[in-house]
Order: sequence, then C-alpha cells, then structure tokens
Amino acid sequence: MEPLLKFLAQEWMSHIIWILGQNNALRFAELRRVLPGSISARVLSARLKSLESKGLVIRRDLSENVRHVEYSLTEEGQALDAELRRSEAFSYALHSQIMAGSARE
Repeated sequence: MEPLLKFLAQEWMSHIIWILGQNNALRFAELRRVLPGSISARVLSARLKSLESKGLVIRRDLSENVRHVEYSLTEEGQALDAELRRSEAFSYALHSQIMAGSARE
C-alpha cells in the first residue's frame, strides 16, 4: 500500500487521474487548463509520462502532420479513479460524522 500512496502523493498525480476520470480523453492543453491551480507544462508532461509508465494512462497520437495527442485512463487507471471516488465519499461521510460529534460536545 505504501508505494501506491507515495506515488499518488506526488503533486498533481491524483488530480490528473481525477480529471481524466471525468473525461473520456483530453488533449495536453485541455488537461492543463482544467487542472485546479497552475501546473507547468514540464511538470504535467513528467507526471503524464510517469502515469503512462505505470500503466494508468494511455497517450494517443491522433495526427500525422500536426501534433494532436490525447490522454485517457487505462482500465487500471479507471479502477484507481473509482477507488479514489469511493474514498472521497467515505471522507465526506467521516467528516460529517466528526463535525456532528464535535458540535454536540
């Protein structure tokens, strides 16, 4: 579990998976634009290469003349995205429970 958590803890990793999970495929500039905050092209490129090397992201070159590359999640990436979404639901429920408990105290 620790290697996965360390991998996802790298800045932008879980955000990239999250955004690609909400979309079928995105071009590099589109992905960069919809990510929250400001990510440099260099960092986004490095993160995408890392996700691709781990088998979580697919890079598709769709054009011969003009560079047109799209990124999407693999089946493994989609499974990870689903787990992240379940974790989000759990964290909201836990946070609500904790807040309700502290309001009673």
